[in-house]
Amino acid sequence: MNEKTKNMHSWTRKKITLTITAITLFLFILFGSIQAYNHMNYYNNAAELASTAHIRELILRSVRALKKDAPVDPRTGDIYFPESRLFLPDPGLLQPLTYLYDKGNVTDSQGELSISTYPIRGPAAFYNAQNTKDLFAAVPKLQACSRGIKIVTKKFPQTDNQNELKQTVHLSDGGDLYVYIEKDCPELNETTALFKNLQSY
Repeated sequence: MNEKTKNMHSWTRKKITLTITAITLFLFILFGSIQAYNHMNYYNNAAELASTAHIRELILRSVRALKKDAPVDPRTGDIYFPESRLFLPDPGLLQPLTYLYDKGNVTDSQGELSISTYPIRGPAAFYNAQNTKDLFAAVPKLQACSRGIKIVTKKFPQTDNQNELKQTVHLSDGGDLYVYIEKDCPELNETTALFKNLQSY
């Protein structure tokens, strides 16, 4: 083998070695970049999720603070709404009921009893949100389910498109109550059915 052929073989080997080294280096950099990107995404998502959990808890606390627990008679299981002078014979609910009694105002003297469950039923998207955008997108549903069931002495006007009449309750004193549900929270339909047994005291 002459010198020229040796040099060609040597150069070919060097070329192959350089090519393999370059490809290996490229793959190493590519793999490292993908790993770094994945780690960065993981930590960003974890930080977003942690922030979401904190904001979710603050929103739930503020919603919870608007209502109080409806007293339950430990002997009978009956649930009372004292300001309204109404009670619900033992409905066998596992979740406690919360309520807010609004006496009405100067322009509309009708009072309203707003009832929901705790934890609030319905807004699964709010509880499962993985980022703040999805969390805040689910807040209107949470609010609707928090307002939940509305009990009034006069029907809402025909123009009302937010509430749906579910029950008319005839009381022993001759009066009628109208049980509405917010259309945005159909998950409370089953609970609303219990209010056909509502009584005054």
